[in-house]
Amino acid sequence: MISVVTRQLRGSGRLECNRLPKFRAKEHSQTLDSSLLREDEREGYGYETGFRVLPYLLQDSFTRDRRLVDVKTVVLENRHLRAEFWPQYGARLASLYDKDADREILYSNKVLQFADLAIRKAWFSGGIEWNIGQLGHTFTTCDDVFMAVVDGPEGQFLRAWEYERCKGLFWNIDFHLADDDDFLSVYVRAVNPRDVPVPFYWWTNTAVPEEKGMRVFSGTDGIIYIDHSSLTGANAWRLMAHGCLPQLDGRHPGRDYSYPESFDEYSNEYFFQNRHSLDETWEGAGYRDGRLFFERSSTQLCYRKLFCWGGHQGGRHWRDYLSDPGEGDYVELQAGFCRTQLHGMDIAASSQLDFVQFFGSASLDGSVFDGEWKDARDRVYAAIDERLDGRIVNERLELYRSLQNAVPERILHTGSGWGRLELERGLQCPQGLVFPPESITVQQLPWLGLLKGQRMAGAEIPVSFITDLSWRPLLESACDGSATMLNLLGVMLLENGLDSEAEASFERALQVRANTFSLRCLSQCALRNGDEERAMSFMDRCCSLSQEREYAEEYLDLLCSCGRWDAAWAFYSSLGCELKANERIMHAVLPAALEKAEYGFLRDIYSHEPAVIREGNRVYSDGWFVYQALEKAKREGTEFSPQLVQECRDADDMPFSVDFRQG
Repeated sequence: MISVVTRQLRGSGRLECNRLPKFRAKEHSQTLDSSLLREDEREGYGYETGFRVLPYLLQDSFTRDRRLVDVKTVVLENRHLRAEFWPQYGARLASLYDKDADREILYSNKVLQFADLAIRKAWFSGGIEWNIGQLGHTFTTCDDVFMAVVDGPEGQFLRAWEYERCKGLFWNIDFHLADDDDFLSVYVRAVNPRDVPVPFYWWTNTAVPEEKGMRVFSGTDGIIYIDHSSLTGANAWRLMAHGCLPQLDGRHPGRDYSYPESFDEYSNEYFFQNRHSLDETWEGAGYRDGRLFFERSSTQLCYRKLFCWGGHQGGRHWRDYLSDPGEGDYVELQAGFCRTQLHGMDIAASSQLDFVQFFGSASLDGSVFDGEWKDARDRVYAAIDERLDGRIVNERLELYRSLQNAVPERILHTGSGWGRLELERGLQCPQGLVFPPESITVQQLPWLGLLKGQRMAGAEIPVSFITDLSWRPLLESACDGSATMLNLLGVMLLENGLDSEAEASFERALQVRANTFSLRCLSQCALRNGDEERAMSFMDRCCSLSQEREYAEEYLDLLCSCGRWDAAWAFYSSLGCELKANERIMHAVLPAALEKAEYGFLRDIYSHEPAVIREGNRVYSDGWFVYQALEKAKREGTEFSPQLVQECRDADDMPFSVDFRQG
């Protein structure tokens, strides 16, 4: 049975985008230290993992002010299970409820709290997230996607789909729940319609409750993990090593890291190096009371991962921060195509990749999970295989493949209009996917007009961007005398590494009309050429013409990254009261305030819990010790000094509300 309901929960509401395009890293592939990996594990390490988000925009408008929000929920259920999906948030599977056992299978968060944890910044915890596109979760995790009812031989099923604009891929996820199934079946297809290969990324992220004594299993004991000795260095999270469960690096002999609670000092993750074999492509979490969560897949989806925040204060704070105090405990069990999320691959030209994945639970004797890890692992696999054997996996894969071209009967939720725009341009759409004309909105209308020979309106900051070079001839033909067209062309060129041509386009736009957008993008060009002075000069001119929040924040980030503390503080001081009180602006200038020991500012910023902390960024947490040293100097009538800061650091009495450290 399929229905649509509205769920109400506390959260930070819908998001708005930062209007400025954030250009991809100049180096598309990261040069990562692979010295601790075996030779066969180095292939693809760092490939196409550099920052990349365009043509999508950052979603950075979230706050800590929670209110009741209505969330559209699509329900798929039978007599055993009820699955609830949020089409407004990337088709997130928010809940998978076991009716027979009367319990939730996943970690189902009752709070919708966004935080800066993803490639577009906004992310929230809980349920199952479907990640396609680029390292850093997915572009649509907080976006609308299409969802519809489709008829199949086992009855109706759900299909979610979209056009992924960064790589130019179509994707769909089909959710099946046959009458007698006590597990959810998921079929995923990604289609490359182009005649060239493109980089491909997929990870399914499943949040399950974290409880004392829980234990994690998968098809092998061979893992790649983050070397803890690198966590305090400049390349934290990048140095990875090969290990063998249940131990990792020998720092704590005898400690069993198949228990997430063993990570009591830092956040960490490890990747199971499973083979492409049905007896290894699975993962499970066992609990003391005998509950078993399991997922299993066809062999295409080979690798598995555990992520945990860790038992230290910073890790506990992150979990509470994303939920309510004491209710945010979860770990993530993940599944992907590559050895780690820092390994990359391509999807071949004019081809598709697909797989099937299953999610369910079982009730066992809790002693099944005890003892030597390999023995317990074998018992867990036997329990999963008895419930859902390899024959069923292969049969379902073939069945669901045969339904991939079935046409949706009833659209329940509409996604973006970008797929429709590409169809209007002549791109071939895979069978089984529908992009109706009514999906076109104000984001796509200017580009639809361009297809029809119309000019775009001259907005100071364009409403949307396209970076696919196949659109270049259309833009160039419309650029004569239009600053807007020249700016849009410049964005496309710069994103594709055509730096000199992009710079020329922005300069032409500036000659046509003095505008802040061209100045800002010329600053970006200068940065990519290593010319920080020129970059700062352009941003100074930009911000003298406009005090838009996005420009001010970016200028402060630039000044602080260049160590121009006095200039950063002077610029911040010149802003209007509303901008000075903006949390993103305050955190952008925080490094300068710490360097200049601005006591009043630090007192204000540490007086409330922030909303904009970036995962892995320690400036806010470490800055607490500077603030405490200033407090101590003021209280005791002594002189503020670096030695006093170090004394506060050594005392390490950081309060829970400030601590976002991950190790």
